[in-house]
Amino acid sequence: MLEQTGNDIYQLLRRDVIHGRLQPGARLRLDALRDGYGASISMLREVLNRLAGERLVVAEGQRGFAVAPVTQTEFRELASLRALLEIHGLRESFQRGDLEWEGTVVGAYHKLGRVEARMLEGERSDPELWKRYDKEFHQQLIAGCGSAELLTAHSAIFDQYLRYQMVAVIFRGAEAAAEHAALRDCALERDADRAAEVLSGHIAACVDHTEAAGLLDLARTPPGPAPLRETVAATVWRRMRGDILKGALLPGRKLKLDGLKADYGASVSTLREVLNRLATEGLVIAEGQRGFEVAPVSPANLRELAGLRLLLEEHALTDSFRNGDVEWEARVVAAWHKLATMERQMEQGDRSEIDLWKRRDWEFHQALISACGSEVLMHLHGGVFDKYLRYQLLTLSFRGSVAASEHKALLEAALARDAEAACTVLRAHLIGGVEHALACGSI
Repeated sequence: MLEQTGNDIYQLLRRDVIHGRLQPGARLRLDALRDGYGASISMLREVLNRLAGERLVVAEGQRGFAVAPVTQTEFRELASLRALLEIHGLRESFQRGDLEWEGTVVGAYHKLGRVEARMLEGERSDPELWKRYDKEFHQQLIAGCGSAELLTAHSAIFDQYLRYQMVAVIFRGAEAAAEHAALRDCALERDADRAAEVLSGHIAACVDHTEAAGLLDLARTPPGPAPLRETVAATVWRRMRGDILKGALLPGRKLKLDGLKADYGASVSTLREVLNRLATEGLVIAEGQRGFEVAPVSPANLRELAGLRLLLEEHALTDSFRNGDVEWEARVVAAWHKLATMERQMEQGDRSEIDLWKRRDWEFHQALISACGSEVLMHLHGGVFDKYLRYQLLTLSFRGSVAASEHKALLEAALARDAEAACTVLRAHLIGGVEHALACGSI
């Protein structure tokens, strides 16, 4: 029998969390996992930290790990974010998709339809196969969207959403099956508006069905106590992540463990935990037995990140402008003041605090969306924003008074609660930022 690799163990543990074999809130004791999965303690720690980066596991400092809890609130947040990403992907895919894409959609629907027909006849023995085919079908619907970043984000959110479905064993019968058939027909007819309507209802009905039936009540568990202090691995992750984002670790650089030991004062096992977590975030490339390297950059990837950031930030801005109170307004005003001060300093030629300038930029955009009401959306947006920010720091892309005036316009739109104006400004802001960065010629 071949020895299992760290990726094998990761896939097994991830599957067992998503499919509910490891129940929400369950303590993940390393000794028991070692016996159950045939992996070393160090390998398990790598895998569990990687799953913590995906929000499927909770790292509890010195107390170890637990499966992430489930709540009805988070399920609704995941459903909303899934709908946002998938509807956008549908529209792009329906516009771009060719005959090959149509064939994959029809094939994926055939498998899902056959399983659902058996389930409607009372055969419920293989829910995992049903949900696997469900995921494949929805993924194929958006597979022609043209953005690897969008597909990656959608897959991660879908898996978190899928965990809720598996925990609650949600099957809405003929209604859900008919919705899947309608989505297939919409794809073949390229009717994106109708598909968006069907998909919105499909996802909302699943959440409503779960809540009405109390299907999460038995599975719901409170989160464990907060860790007493940050672990060594978390500290090293924070430092190395910052070094990648600001370009101290350049794109494509080989990350040799011996050199990193000296630079970060950490053991090889800790470094492997950190690098696997960064690989999950897309900031590092894991090359199997060849080790790790800093993720490369490209114009295409920058454009994808900008498009995904725009999609998420526009949605969050709209919700935040609707929900925000005077406390939120104060956060926005304070964040803008700090950013504007840094921008004036840079316009006068002082570029000595580039890192601080970008931190103030990040804080302002985060403040704008901080009242959106969705922790899941904020988390995904933060990860995408950071990857986009990496490009700006690599190119030292500062557009001077143009960017400063756009930030002021965003502030004014926020105080006026004019989401439409804010989204218009944000779109111009991102397009200008991308084109300016590319014009620098260093990507």
